[in-house]
Amino acid sequence: MIKLMKSLLILVVLFLGLLSCTKDEVSQTQGPQTPACGFVQVLTDEVIAGVQFPKGKYQINVFGMTCEEVMGDNGLFSQFLQLGDNDPLPAPWIHLKDAVGAPKFVKSTSTKVGFRAQRVGD
Repeated sequence: MIKLMKSLLILVVLFLGLLSCTKDEVSQTQGPQTPACGFVQVLTDEVIAGVQFPKGKYQINVFGMTCEEVMGDNGLFSQFLQLGDNDPLPAPWIHLKDAVGAPKFVKSTSTKVGFRAQRVGD
């Protein structure tokens, strides 16, 4: 019984240690670390800078800028959706082609200012 209790205690300590390592690693990753700005409904299939945006519901997160700059009819995401399929993004904006996860748009590769649009539903 004592061996079992010691084994369980060791497992709990190891689990908590791994959990704290994972949390630290996640908090140091690039990208949005704040709550989402909200959701945007894309009504038709769209293309922004060569990236497909199928119609559906998108969650918008920002980093280094305000939600107001990206959201709404006059926000950047709406402006980008209104571009022609082959139109470039307005300078200095670029699409991070190598970004993992949701499409990310930044002012330049050297700044930490931008937003991501992640499809979350139909």
